Amino acid sequence: MTSLFPSLNWCLFLSVFSPVTLFLESFNKKHQFMVKTVAIIGAGPAGLSAVRALHTNSTFDIVVYERNDDIGGVWYYPEGSHSETAMYDWLETNLCKQIMQFKDFPFPECVDEFPNRSQVWQYLKSYYNQFIDGKDRVKVRFASNVQSVIKDNEVWQVTANGTTEAFDYVIVANGHFDKPYIPSEVAGLEEWRAVDSESIMHSKEYSSPEFFRDKTVIIVGNGSSGSDIANQVSSVASKVYHSVHDPSNTDWSDNDVVTAVPAIKQLDISNARSVTLQDGNEFKNIDVIMWATGYLYNMPFLKSYRSELFGDQQDGSHRLFNLWEQVCFRTDPTLAFSLLCKNIVPFPVSELQACLITKVFTGSVEVPLVMQDSSEPEGKDYHSLLTPLDIEYCQRIQQLLDTCGGTADIFQPIRWDESKVELRYRSAEMKRKRTKILVHKAMELRSEKKPYCL
Repeated sequence: MTSLFPSLNWCLFLSVFSPVTLFLESFNKKHQFMVKTVAIIGAGPAGLSAVRALHTNSTFDIVVYERNDDIGGVWYYPEGSHSETAMYDWLETNLCKQIMQFKDFPFPECVDEFPNRSQVWQYLKSYYNQFIDGKDRVKVRFASNVQSVIKDNEVWQVTANGTTEAFDYVIVANGHFDKPYIPSEVAGLEEWRAVDSESIMHSKEYSSPEFFRDKTVIIVGNGSSGSDIANQVSSVASKVYHSVHDPSNTDWSDNDVVTAVPAIKQLDISNARSVTLQDGNEFKNIDVIMWATGYLYNMPFLKSYRSELFGDQQDGSHRLFNLWEQVCFRTDPTLAFSLLCKNIVPFPVSELQACLITKVFTGSVEVPLVMQDSSEPEGKDYHSLLTPLDIEYCQRIQQLLDTCGGTADIFQPIRWDESKVELRYRSAEMKRKRTKILVHKAMELRSEKKPYCL
């Protein structure tokens, strides 16, 4: 078994982890004749996957709290509404539908190879209807804003909309696209914001390109959203500068409106709205600066264990600490998290993690209290699993599940076999080809004086 802890058999309660063993034994003895209860915070892909695995592979009662009026999480985007979401009008996936799908639940044939946001939400709704809606032992509470999750006398107290309920276990599945991150160390940023706050924005505020018509725009960040939005905005903007750490990693050869430039060094709104780059070049008369610089992990409702989980970054963090395999809290394994990872294939990974969480909650897998080696990455890149790290992670979790009886489970996640791995590598090239098509589309619409659309 390829694992961070290759010498350990995770199905054994080992004496080296006696604090966790004693904790779980004490907890289970007190609750052995009671139906166990699980609270899931969020009904996006992570929360839905957790319900499917728990409902199928355990006897727990499950309550899902969702602050929106429907399922979907970040994919929930009611027409005509852009509040409180990282979604935008003309978003499509970065992954082909073949690799993106859940276990035994393919996208319909009529769906585009790279599904748009509406198609993804419809797919999630169908998943909910088939595996969750109306199931016994499952309650889903919409328009339910969780205000507090706190551990009190070995029981989790979850308060939502002013009402408190007790649970044995909690899964936090609220996503990580809620609290925008804008680097605060850029000189002149706060002075610019004080004079013209509307011209400093985060990609979370973006919905469609029309706002940028005839403007000179800088878009910061070379992630998928930054590149996609730069292309969309180029259909109407006067000029788009795409600010990244390494411009050589971009390709705007087919789009003469967008120019890749180095990272920003300084802003000076008093000097003809100038922006100075790290290489010393300066641009003036910049109308809008958009920061597509990602998000912070933000769980203000989680009141217990905050210092252990977030360190000194209590108001939004680049990462969480003291987690086992990215999901289970080492100190108290009745608390788990889903889909904290980045740069992964989220839907199948969420089901994989859900099966691991189920094993932990049912006592089939023990969570080690301390790390046995120094392989856990430091810094904010801890949750980033760029290929092949994502593949290695999935295969490691699968081996762990197999060792602990996973092959006998009624529900089993997708296996990352040779065909799945090959598709993962091939999907990147597929997306590059798709991006070229989208760039040509933006230029075609520009020639017709039309804003970007799909």
